Amino acid sequence: MRRTDLSLDEEIAEVEGRLAQHRMQLRALAAEARSRVSMKSAVPVALIAALAIGFAASRFVRSPSAPRSVAAARGSRTARIAGALASILLPRLVRPLQNIAMQWLHQRMRRSEAY
Repeated sequence: MRRTDLSLDEEIAEVEGRLAQHRMQLRALAAEARSRVSMKSAVPVALIAALAIGFAASRFVRSPSAPRSVAAARGSRTARIAGALASILLPRLVRPLQNIAMQWLHQRMRRSEAY
C-alpha cells in the first residue's frame, strides 16, 4: 500500500505542477492583453491631447496682424486677374480632373492586384 500512496502523491504533484504552469501562462497572457488594450486606448487619448495642446498654443502664440491698408487688401492687378480666371476655370475643370485621377487610381490598383 505504501507504494501506491507514493505513486498517487507523485501524480498529484505532477498535476499540481502542470496547473501552476498553466496559471503562470494565463497570467502572462492576461498581462499582455491588458498592456495591448491600454496602449490602444492610450493612443487616441494622446493624439487628442496633442491636438488640443497644439490648437491652444497656436491661439496664444499667434501674433496680432497689423492693420492693412485698403490698397494692400485689394491685391495687385495680376493677382485679381489670376483669381478671376481661377474662379471661372476651376469649377469646370474639377470633374474632368476627378475622372482622370479615378482612372489612374483604378489602373494602379489593377496593376498591384496582378502582382
